[in-house]
Amino acid sequence: MTPERINELYARKLSGEASAAELAELDTLLTDHPEEQFFQEMFTGWWQSGKNHPMQQLEDKDRHFDFILKNAGNVVPGDSDTLAPSVPVQKRSLIVYYIGALAAAVIAGIVFFNMNALMNMAQDGFQRSAGLNEVVTRKGTKSKLLLPDGTKVWLNSDSRLYYAENFSGAQREVRLEGEAFFDVVKDSKRPFIVKTSGIKIRVLGTAFNVKSYPQEPTIEATLVRGLIEVEKNNQPAAPRIKLHPNEKLVFNKADATDAPKDNATKDIASLKKAIVQPVQRISITTLPENITDSSRMETSWVFGKLLFEGDTFRELAAKMERWFNVRIIFKNNRVANYRFRGVFENENIVEAFQALQLTASFHFKMIGNDVYVDKK
Repeated sequence: MTPERINELYARKLSGEASAAELAELDTLLTDHPEEQFFQEMFTGWWQSGKNHPMQQLEDKDRHFDFILKNAGNVVPGDSDTLAPSVPVQKRSLIVYYIGALAAAVIAGIVFFNMNALMNMAQDGFQRSAGLNEVVTRKGTKSKLLLPDGTKVWLNSDSRLYYAENFSGAQREVRLEGEAFFDVVKDSKRPFIVKTSGIKIRVLGTAFNVKSYPQEPTIEATLVRGLIEVEKNNQPAAPRIKLHPNEKLVFNKADATDAPKDNATKDIASLKKAIVQPVQRISITTLPENITDSSRMETSWVFGKLLFEGDTFRELAAKMERWFNVRIIFKNNRVANYRFRGVFENENIVEAFQALQLTASFHFKMIGNDVYVDKK
C-alpha cells in the first residue's frame, strides 16, 4: 500500500488539501522510498506547467485538471507501482486506473486488449487455447505496466506487448513488437522469455532493453544488469549467446540467403558480391561502463530523453515520428543525409526542429501532423 499512500498524499499536496501531519508523512515516505521521488517531481512539474498554458485562464481547477489528463500522452512514468497487475478487459477498451491525479498520469497512452483463443500466435510459442493480453502504446506516448509476476515493463512509443492471461506456467513468456525495458523479478524455477521476430531472450531475473520495431532492419538487446541468453528463432539446437552487463547485441534481420534476384539488379558484380559476402547476422559490442543509464542512447528513453549520436536526419526522423507522433517528409535527399548529435528532453516538435536548425541549414513546415523538410 505504500506507493498508493504516497500517491494519495501527493495528490492532496498538489490540490492544497494536505494537513501538516500528512505533509510530514509524505516526506518520511519519500525518504524511505527514493525510487518514488522522480515520479512525484515529474508530476509536480507537469501540474505547475499549466501556469504558462492558456488553460491557466480558467478559474475552474477541475477543468484544468481534465485538460492535463486528456493531454497525458507524453508522460514517461517513473518507478511507481500504482498499476495493479494487468487485468484482461474487453477488446479495444481504454483502461485508466488512477488514485487521485498520479496513477492516471502513469498509464496515459496505454491500451489493453483481451485477445481470444482464435488469435493465432502458435508460431511464436503461445498456446492457442490460452487467451492473450495485448498492451499497446501509441506514437507519442511512453508507459509502464506491471506484469502478474511483478515484473516491470516500460514500453516505448508505438510498441506492443503480448502475454498469456495464464502467466503461471513453467515459463513466463511475452512477445514484443517495438521497444521495451524489462526489470524482471527473479524466479529460478520459471525463466522469463522475451520473443521478437528474429530472436528469443531468456532470463531469470535481470534488467535489459529490447528494441524490435517491425520496420527496422535490426533487433537490439542491451543488458544493464544480470545475465541473458539469446538464441535465433527456429534454431533451438544452435549455441545460445550470453550477454553480460554493458553488452549490446545487434541481430540483422536480413537473411544471408536473401541475395538480390536477377531481375532486381543489372549489376552482376554486385550480385556475386552479395552471394560471396553474406550478411553478418549477429554482432556484440561492449558499451562504456562510466555512463549512467539516463545518458546511454539505448536506455535514455526510459528517463524521458531522446538521445541521438551521429544519426542521419532520416534516421533521427524515424525516432522523432514515434516520439512526437508526427510524420516527417523529406523534400530533399541531401538534407535527409545531414547528421546530428544531441538530446531532446522537454521540447515539443516545433522546438525540436528549431534546435536542429541551430546546427544545420534547412526549412520545415508543419501541416497538421505532417512535417515537410526541405533545403533552405
